[in-house]
Amino acid sequence: MNNQFDSPRERSRSLTSLEQPAPLSRGELTKSLAQSVTRRAALKKFGVSVALAGLLGLPMFSHASTLGPLIELSRPNAVGSCDDGFRLPGTMTVDDAAETMLVVNPANPNNIVAVWIQGPIQNNISAVSFDAGATWQQVPLPFSICSGGPYLVTGDPWLSFAPNGDLYCVALAAPDLSSLYTLVCKSVDGGLHWSPLVTLDTPDFAPDKCTITADPTDSRFVYAGWVRQISKKYNALAFARSTDGGNTWEPTRSILQSPSGQFDYNPQVLVLPDGTLVNMIEVQYQKPNHPVTSQNLQVMRSTDKGQTWSAPTIAVEMLTILRQDPSGFTLVIDPDNGQLVRDSDAPSFTVDNRNGNLYAVWEDGRFSNFQYNDVAFSMSSDGGLTWSSPIRINQTPLNIAPLNRQASYPVIAVGRNGTIAVTYYDFRLNTPEPGVPTDYWMVQCHPSAGSPATNSANWGNEVRLTSVSFNLEALPVVIDGFWFGDYFGLTPVGGGFVSTFGSVDQSNITSIFYRRVGQ
Repeated sequence: MNNQFDSPRERSRSLTSLEQPAPLSRGELTKSLAQSVTRRAALKKFGVSVALAGLLGLPMFSHASTLGPLIELSRPNAVGSCDDGFRLPGTMTVDDAAETMLVVNPANPNNIVAVWIQGPIQNNISAVSFDAGATWQQVPLPFSICSGGPYLVTGDPWLSFAPNGDLYCVALAAPDLSSLYTLVCKSVDGGLHWSPLVTLDTPDFAPDKCTITADPTDSRFVYAGWVRQISKKYNALAFARSTDGGNTWEPTRSILQSPSGQFDYNPQVLVLPDGTLVNMIEVQYQKPNHPVTSQNLQVMRSTDKGQTWSAPTIAVEMLTILRQDPSGFTLVIDPDNGQLVRDSDAPSFTVDNRNGNLYAVWEDGRFSNFQYNDVAFSMSSDGGLTWSSPIRINQTPLNIAPLNRQASYPVIAVGRNGTIAVTYYDFRLNTPEPGVPTDYWMVQCHPSAGSPATNSANWGNEVRLTSVSFNLEALPVVIDGFWFGDYFGLTPVGGGFVSTFGSVDQSNITSIFYRRVGQ
C-alpha cells in the first residue's frame, strides 16, 4: 500500500493509497479504462502458438533445473462472493489477485505458506501446504470484513517464520479511507489459524510498506519495519520488536527521520549468522523532471537486537529509469503503446545464512545507456560495510526491440548450498501482433572462489516459470496503469526454490501462481 506524497515517484507510489488520489479528469479516466476493457475483451489469453512464434530467432536457454507443476493458488476466491463494496479507480474485480510472497517453515520444510491481496485491496488471503506444495488450503487472514476482521481495506501482507515454527504476518489495514494502521498477527500451527490482531502503528503517522522478520538465530525476537509519512517533504522509518515470541510488542519508534527532500522506503531487516541486524533501505531524493531517479540503497546496523541502530551508510547507487506520462511516473511501460505499468521499484534483499553474504537486486538503466531497465545485482561479504559494483544479471536477449528488453519486479533468494536465484518479468516474446506476451523467468548463480557472483558471466541456467505467455494488457487497470502487485515471492526449499507470482489465468482473471524449481 502506498500513500501520496511529493516525491519523484508520487503518482506511481499512490497505487494502493487509502486516501483518494488526485483524480484523472472524467475524460482521461474514461478513455484509459475504455481502452483497457476493450483490449482485455479482445485479447483474453495467449496460446502456445504465440509463445512458440515468439521464440523463433531467439537463443535457446538451459533448462537443467527440474520444474514442478504450475499451481493456481488464488482461485477460487477464498471469500466467495463476499464484497465489502470498496473499489479502487480502475477495472480490478473482487476475483483478481495481486502482490504475493511466500515462506517455508524451518521447523518443517514441508510447510509452505503463501500470501496475496485478493480483490481491490479488500482481503489478505493465504494458502497453506503441509506436503511441500503438492496440495494447498486457502486461509483468509483476519484483517478485513470478508475475512472476519474489522477493516474495510487491507494490503502489503508480509510473512516470516521463526526457527521454532511460529509464523508472523504484518499488514496495513483501514476501517475507512483516512485511517491506516500497521497490524501484526501470529500462527502457531503453520498458518491454519491466526491470533487476534495487534496494532503497531496508528493513522497519526500514515504508515506504508511494512515488512516483518522473525530472528532466525533466536525465536524470541521478531522485528517489524515500515515507513511513516510524516509530511509531503520527508518521512521516517518505524521499527517495533517483540522479545518474547510475539506475545507482547515494545512501543513503536522512529529509528531514522529523513531530511527534507529525501524519502526512505522498503525497509527490511536481515539477520546475519552472528545475530547482527542489517536494515536495508531504499532512499530517493527529489529530482523533478529528470528521467533517472537519484536514489541509493542504504544500510543501518544493530548489534543489540534492535535496541540501538547505527547511522545509515550508502551501500550502492541505483540508476533507475523513470518515464513520465501525463498522470505520473513509471519504470515500465507497455512496449506497444506506452501505457503505464504500475511498477513500484521495490528492491529485493536476502542474506546467506551460512556466511552472512548480503545480496540485493533492483531495476537499473545503466547497462542499456538508459533506454530501459535491466536487473542489477550487488553483494556484500562484510556485513553490509562495502558492496560490489552492480552487474546486469537478467538474461533478456539483446537482439530484440529495446522496449521488449525491459526487465522488472526482480526478487532474490539464496539456497542452503549458496545457490542464488533471481526471478523477473520481461517481454522478450512480444510480437507485432496485438497484445504484449509477458513471461516470468528465473536465473541462477552457483558462486565459488573461482566463479564469483559478482561476474555476470557466472549467471545463467535460466528457467521460464510461466508455461504460456500471458497478455500484459489483460491485467486490471488500477488508477491509471496495469497492476498486479508491488512484489512477488521467492524462497529456498530443499535443494531448490519455490516462487509465487502474478499472471492471467484461462478465465482472464489475474491470479497468483506457485511453482517449484529444483528438488
